[in-house]
Amino acid sequence: MIAGPEDSELPGLNEAPGHSEAPEHEAAAAAGPDAGGLRASQADREQVIGILKTAFVQGRLTEEELAARAGQVYASRTYAELAGVTADLPDELTGRRGVRSRRDPWRATKIAWRVEYSVFLPGIVTLLLVPGGPRTTVAEVVILASVVYFIFWFLGIGMMITSRPAKAAALEGHEHLHASHAVARDQVVRVLAAALAQGRLTEEEHDERLVRQADSRCSADLDALIADLPAGLAAQPPRARDVRIGAGVSAAAAGVFAAIVLSNPDNPLAFMLALLALATLIVAPVITVGLLADVRHQKQSGQQKQSGQQKQSGQQKRSGRQKRSKRRR
Repeated sequence: MIAGPEDSELPGLNEAPGHSEAPEHEAAAAAGPDAGGLRASQADREQVIGILKTAFVQGRLTEEELAARAGQVYASRTYAELAGVTADLPDELTGRRGVRSRRDPWRATKIAWRVEYSVFLPGIVTLLLVPGGPRTTVAEVVILASVVYFIFWFLGIGMMITSRPAKAAALEGHEHLHASHAVARDQVVRVLAAALAQGRLTEEEHDERLVRQADSRCSADLDALIADLPAGLAAQPPRARDVRIGAGVSAAAAGVFAAIVLSNPDNPLAFMLALLALATLIVAPVITVGLLADVRHQKQSGQQKQSGQQKQSGQQKRSGRQKRSKRRR
């Protein structure tokens, strides 16, 4: 129903013009009318103001047009309205060329989890269920592995289907909230708080939606409160600390497994602990690699964004100097 950390990417800060990714308001408007109707943040408005300033120093806008469009920017509430302010400016200035969706900050980690679930976990279960002894044949192992993998994949596909957002038409206020929906209510509160902090909602709109959230009786009511906000608004991207934790867990599991194998204790508890450490060694490193890939991508994106902003600032300064030089002449 509601996007979480595992869902879409974090919106908010946009790429500078000239970057390979288009500004968020342009990408949202190009994605369709539904995306264009999403609420824009204060960072999106500042991005458009920067584009207008660049157009002004290049002589594409007069001073009166700059002031008028700046007022339109700060009055704009959605991505579509922001895109309309720069609709008559060149694509290379606004970054409309090569529009593509922003990368999910958890993409590599999600892929790692899917590989673990679909490949490694069924393999571990198969090894635990294989009957010992010389009478076990290859055919029996193959049949057992096929059954285990089929069960895991069937359950995985079922969870993917059931986790999709329910259509509002199927709800229409008849699905009453249970105790488990308290988590959904809390998530709506966090999404609204993030929208307020980013300038997507005014204080009055935020307070009004909080009141409606408290009075919500079904999932459809909660969905309506955040329908015009980008998905994953309150989600946190993976951090370097997560990578360090994953590496620490992997190292600890390796140490425990090595200690048990070298000491060779002959008791069921040590055997079960060795199996647990081995399973951790199979799972944790793969997830850690996914987290590391996502953290490195965020870092590179931040460096590229900063470089693009510095480049834009330099272009504005050069254009301003050239304009002042022409006026002196």
